[in-house]
Amino acid sequence: MINDYSVQNIEELISKITQQGFAAIDDFLPISTALGLAAEISALNVSALLQDAGTGRLHQMVNKNLRGDLIYWLNEADATHAQRAYFTQMEILRLALNQALYLGLFALESHLALYPAGAAYKKHIDRFKSINDGKPLRQISAVLYLNPDWHDDDGGHLRLYMNGDSDSEYLDILPIGSRLVVFLSDTFYHEVLPASRDRMSLTAWFLTR
Repeated sequence: MINDYSVQNIEELISKITQQGFAAIDDFLPISTALGLAAEISALNVSALLQDAGTGRLHQMVNKNLRGDLIYWLNEADATHAQRAYFTQMEILRLALNQALYLGLFALESHLALYPAGAAYKKHIDRFKSINDGKPLRQISAVLYLNPDWHDDDGGHLRLYMNGDSDSEYLDILPIGSRLVVFLSDTFYHEVLPASRDRMSLTAWFLTR
């Protein structure tokens, strides 16, 4: 069920993306749902079902020097209760983005992610503007954080670069539980800084043709 606060939250997010190309909002999901998703990551890790994250167009190259996270791709057809709550909110967001920005977003790909303490993901961009191979393209990146009781000295910030691939200006965003960060996939270079604790998130991309 979507309450008035959720609608207001998404309207705020759309306004910020329109103005600056990125947005960060808190309480995207109830904290109980975020904790449920975090528990799923822990269970997958214990069961050795998380896999080393890859890079490149087909996510096939594993390079631990570039990124150290473990991931689990989601399938909406067999989603858990917590995942369904997430997918419901993301569908509302997709429709709102299309209505406001005419982006033609038609699908979502997403995975759970665990960054063990000390792991990072070096500076990168989710989609180069020059890509044009006829396959669906990542248009909007969205990261939902699942970390309870997270503090600034725990680290693990998302560093979002404001001037292309230049290091001259950036914004560090703390990955607190149920915070959602959304940005244009082909515009913002970003990196995940190391944390002193295990760091959990649900990362997704809205796709366009």
